[in-house]
Amino acid sequence: MLRVPPLSIRAKVLLMVAGTLVVANAIATLAVRQIVYKYAVSQKLSTVEILASSFVHDVKYEVDPSKEGTTQDVIAKYMTYYRNIRGISFYDPTMRNVADSDPLRIGPAEPPSDVVEALRAARPSTRIMQENGRTLGIRSVSPILRGSKITGAAVIEISFEDITATIAKVDQSIIVLQVLKTIVVCLALYVLIRHVILTRLTRLIQATHRIAKGDYDVELPVHPKDEIAELATALNRMSMDLKRSREELDEYNRHLENMVREKTAALQKTYEDLKNAQSHLVLNEKMASLGVLIAGVAHEINTPVGAILNVSRNLARMLATLPESLRPFWRSEIAPEAMAACLEDLRVANTKTGEVSSYRETKRVEQLLAEHHVKDAKERAAVLARIRFTEPEQLRKHIDSLGDSSFLKLADAYGSIAQGVAIAETSSQKIAEIVRALKYYARSDMDRIEPIQINESIQIALVLLRNHLKNRVAVRTDMASELPPVRGTGELNQIWTNLLTNACDAIEELGPDHEGVIEITTRRSGDRIHVAITDNGVGIPEDKLQKVFDPFYTTKDIGKGTGLGLSIVSGIVTKLGGTASVVSRPGATAFEIVLRVAEMTATKANSPDREAPAQAGAPGPAGDPAR
Repeated sequence: MLRVPPLSIRAKVLLMVAGTLVVANAIATLAVRQIVYKYAVSQKLSTVEILASSFVHDVKYEVDPSKEGTTQDVIAKYMTYYRNIRGISFYDPTMRNVADSDPLRIGPAEPPSDVVEALRAARPSTRIMQENGRTLGIRSVSPILRGSKITGAAVIEISFEDITATIAKVDQSIIVLQVLKTIVVCLALYVLIRHVILTRLTRLIQATHRIAKGDYDVELPVHPKDEIAELATALNRMSMDLKRSREELDEYNRHLENMVREKTAALQKTYEDLKNAQSHLVLNEKMASLGVLIAGVAHEINTPVGAILNVSRNLARMLATLPESLRPFWRSEIAPEAMAACLEDLRVANTKTGEVSSYRETKRVEQLLAEHHVKDAKERAAVLARIRFTEPEQLRKHIDSLGDSSFLKLADAYGSIAQGVAIAETSSQKIAEIVRALKYYARSDMDRIEPIQINESIQIALVLLRNHLKNRVAVRTDMASELPPVRGTGELNQIWTNLLTNACDAIEELGPDHEGVIEITTRRSGDRIHVAITDNGVGIPEDKLQKVFDPFYTTKDIGKGTGLGLSIVSGIVTKLGGTASVVSRPGATAFEIVLRVAEMTATKANSPDREAPAQAGAPGPAGDPAR
């Protein structure tokens, strides 16, 4: 791009004067042109009136109405003698064009309105013709009277070409004169500025350069007395003041250097203390979150451990009674194959843990047994309901075996053992899932940036917060499948735990009767992954939305929060090159986290030694309401 060099004062003054002259000359030119134009038009109007009167006179006294073509001869004479006439038309009293300078217009046709007015009211008219803002000429319509009788109307159109040519010559002459005047004035002004102003300004500029280089021994002449002399006086005074100020400044700098060294040492110590305090506060916030997680995880582990313990005791009791239950079958009439098939179906029915059979199912089993004339149908139905063997087809298939009291005792023990195995397996999986989540959450390399699966990271937080969310809110997830890994660290888990804990607290503020819902969605948009966590809690006031990510700012009651949770979230997201935002209204608050997709390399998104809860098939709150 071409750079225009800065203009000097001389050039600026000349440009301003030249511009002023050009504007003034243009205004004067337009004024003169308008005056000439008006005068020419007035003269042309007078000419038109004279020509119209002359033509009317000739038609009135020279044309013989009884002879055709005499009016056309008069028109031809005028068109020959007066070159500026564009056209002449003659209309008879019937408003028919009977003579015209253009033979093609002769004949019956709709006459113009001004001709109609002239023939009906004997009213002459003269007007200037224009088309598209351009003046074409003057049109005159004159009625022809013989006594009081209207015998016709004459239309004469005069061209403006001669006026246009005259105006063009006037414009050319004025422009030449104005250009010459502008050049002469600018040359005179240039000489005046050079001798009166520029020489003295040059001395001032040289003096300022010397002062800028540190030479304060400058003395400028102050004659003659004018504005430049006042500027020279001020410059002399300024150089003296600068010299004195520099001496004082050198002395003050020496004193200030000593003060700066002392203050720097004190500031460094204060900064280190503040940094340590900030680290302690952040650590306290993390420990507070960890305390919530540990309490929930302890409860989550205790539940399956208790289940395993109860199942183990029940299994021990059943195993103790099993030999006695098998004794009657040594002489049983039931075929071993039938018993084996029934026990296999019973094992399959108790493979998965589930709810106890309902009262309606128990009554249905009792009714089916009674239909097959099985004794003690009510007691047997209660046993079958307890071991979850209530399918009608299975019952009909094994009705003979189930009708045997000895076999029913064996089935009761066998079903209880199968239930215990399923409960122990499910509880062990739940413990393993929690342990893996804790191991992943407590990684030591939290600052190492690596590709991380966002859905997996959120699942971990849901596993760890399962007890905190259970019986409080329903968690609904809508996670896009096959999302690419994001560029993140192990600290991502802190983001989800903080946001989910805050959402749960906001819902609790509405009371125990409020049905809380937390919705988690993940989507991809270009090279960004968007995570939205929405709750239907109390909401954040509009005047406080801009402060929620500030350190130590909290909307909770005293003792219920440090104000660092969302600040930590914002800090982690910013460090990873993402953004965190929030929108809120009463009953709906949505936090959105946007993170960059990790660049794909030869390494896998997850390290080989990294463990995390399985997403598919693992029990947990993901995708289902937390109960």
